[in-house]
Amino acid sequence: MEYNQSYKKDILRLALFIGELMLSNGAETSRVEDSLLRICRSRGFKHVNVFTAPTVIIISDDRFDGFTFMKTIKNRSINLNRISLLNDFSREFVSNTDLTVEQALVRLKKLDQAYSYPPYIVNCATGFASASFAFLLGGNNIATFLFTFITSILAIFVFNKMMKISSISTFSSLVASIVIASAGALLTQFGLLDTPKMLIVGSIMPLLPGVAFIKGIRDLISGDLISGVSRAFDAGMTAIAIASGVGLILDLWLRIGGAF
Repeated sequence: MEYNQSYKKDILRLALFIGELMLSNGAETSRVEDSLLRICRSRGFKHVNVFTAPTVIIISDDRFDGFTFMKTIKNRSINLNRISLLNDFSREFVSNTDLTVEQALVRLKKLDQAYSYPPYIVNCATGFASASFAFLLGGNNIATFLFTFITSILAIFVFNKMMKISSISTFSSLVASIVIASAGALLTQFGLLDTPKMLIVGSIMPLLPGVAFIKGIRDLISGDLISGVSRAFDAGMTAIAIASGVGLILDLWLRIGGAF
């Protein structure tokens, strides 16, 4: 009996760790809960309940021993590659009953440090995608393309730096959007661009919480009301912060004589 209780604790802690990694990388609530329940049931624990929200995971066994573990999620991001790797691992753990908890923890820690691409490739792809979007909207000249490319990379750099300082994504998005609008206004003021509109629209694309909003809607459709509302509200606050940052700079620029 003592061995079974110890083993059950190890499985619950392992499931909690997997759920923490999935949530912190942007997985949907329903996906996290389903994965954790399957992991526990694969090892014979069929009386497990899981409660998941964007900032917390609670996993408990409603049998007589009543083991309960909880983990709060402080930092969240979107990493679809890591979510895919975690999904593959959870399926393998469920199907391979010979895989021990110790082996699983070692592999999970490696997955937690896995990066799909080096930072310079991510930055270049971000800049190219932003510049291409500006081009599609009418910024069809070399200057707009190049300056949008540089500005979007600078904005992501500022966003990441602010996240390390404040850990508040809304505030970081506000600061990054101020940088983008300031760059567009200054480049136009110096005559390097005809208008800042295309640069601003293209450069804010990496900041927009489109994926987070869709995941919130997905949670609402799945019946996870708390998670769905909180995700959608967080995405809405980020969008408001971006609009406020851009609007503030453009309003100041127009007041001192700037023009589109």
